[in-house]
Amino acid sequence: MITQVKLLRNVEDQLDDIVQLAEECIAKTNATQKEITGSQLRNLQNLAAATNSLRALENFIAYQMGRGNIPKEVGNQIMEDFQYLYKKAKEIANNEKADEQFERKLLIEMIQMYLGFLVRKFVAERKGEEK
Repeated sequence: MITQVKLLRNVEDQLDDIVQLAEECIAKTNATQKEITGSQLRNLQNLAAATNSLRALENFIAYQMGRGNIPKEVGNQIMEDFQYLYKKAKEIANNEKADEQFERKLLIEMIQMYLGFLVRKFVAERKGEEK
């Protein structure tokens, strides 16, 4: 049985890295200079809150990139960051001697946190540029 406390403790332990990863994504891709709105990122954040499937999230990003709603470099960086978080969740689950269910829940929690910080950084940067 997965304990919520154990899950949250592990996410909290990774919080600084997750924030940094999200902030670096915005900086590296110059996302605020691209044709993208906060609503596209919030749609991705909302999907992450409604699913526990990494593939569904990656599919949505690819779809949005294909439609031109998310620039390719931004979408590719987000998917690369998801892979980093996947490896991190797998490593933590192995260290905790936890099962796949724990690993999946941990990954989704970390992705949800990442996307929240990504949206906040994007909005803060975009609003700062407008002033």
